Amino acid sequence: MSFNLTAGNPKAHRIRVYYEGTSTLYEGMPVCYNYDTTTNWSGGSMTLGAVTATTTTAEGSQNEGKYIRVEDPTTANLHAFAGVVAGGSKGIGTTTGLTAIDIYIPNGAIVPVRTDASTTVGVTVLGIANGSTLCASGGAPVAIAWETVDRSSTNGITLAKLDPTMFVRQVGTFNGLTGAVANTMQNTWANTSGSVANLLVHTTANGALAAAHNEWAGLFYLNISGSITAAGYTRCVLAQLNLAGTINHAGSHQYALMAQLSGSPTFTANQRCAGIAIDCSLGVKPISGVYNGLQIANNGANQCEVDHAIEIWGNYGINYLFSFQSCDGITGNFISNGGTGGATKGITSGGNWKKIKVNLEGVDYFMIAYINPTEATFA
Repeated sequence: MSFNLTAGNPKAHRIRVYYEGTSTLYEGMPVCYNYDTTTNWSGGSMTLGAVTATTTTAEGSQNEGKYIRVEDPTTANLHAFAGVVAGGSKGIGTTTGLTAIDIYIPNGAIVPVRTDASTTVGVTVLGIANGSTLCASGGAPVAIAWETVDRSSTNGITLAKLDPTMFVRQVGTFNGLTGAVANTMQNTWANTSGSVANLLVHTTANGALAAAHNEWAGLFYLNISGSITAAGYTRCVLAQLNLAGTINHAGSHQYALMAQLSGSPTFTANQRCAGIAIDCSLGVKPISGVYNGLQIANNGANQCEVDHAIEIWGNYGINYLFSFQSCDGITGNFISNGGTGGATKGITSGGNWKKIKVNLEGVDYFMIAYINPTEATFA
């Protein structure tokens, strides 16, 4: 018995659209729908059964041009990815513009895409970007390479699984919704050992960082542009650990939030390295209320007493309890000159002493700091 495999590419689906760009057309070139166009395709509009000859359909009146007209990728239309130009399509190799073309839609099929990347089968992610007519190794991801080939020197074709739904990318506005949640993962794990996680984000940046750069394993940006006129909480990140079971092991640890800095890099030059960095950069202070860099609270009616507001473990050595930088001699800072140390103060010092201002229940107090203090000797 013999089996016949379907010839060609059974999952790949071609459709005909209208290209409005001016770029030279190539097989595998990405295009996006002109999703906000008001130019229709039929050349007319209908109102109460009457047809009017016009090339414009007002926004909100179901203009069919929105799913027929395509253009080159731009920053504004990356979420409207339509597909890639199919081989044998009219206009390939020319810069005709305003022409009907065939494209493969992004439905998970393996199709040829045009790229400038060196791809590895099943590994390299390909994306689209503003002004680019390539599926490059970057931008908004739309595909994964399905063969290993080096196109980094000369742009060309590689097979790729064309499916933007493999990646998380959303652009939208929730209008008039109270308590809306865009994405949710709610899972119950019946594990009795091992490790579980609702979300694992593992990012590896393995390029040589020789120019200005930023890397984030997770980047959270919350922009509040409306007015706040009622009591509430605005939190860019909320980490909440709810303990409800029985905890019965002397070696167990529970942390609502943990930041761990690890590794053994080769440091030849560096400025700062920290487990947690807090940068308070508001341009204005609140008219009333308090502006804090770090706040530790225990103010619930039913909460138990906290043993230590801050606990420091120094098993491997901690050189200083605090390091104050650029905090002395600037108006409004909490450190100021106290005077010259001497025996009359009950302590000798190798130099001037400092006053460190603290606030206790709304009253200013001062802690005293000396340089290399020693016990004073009195006659």
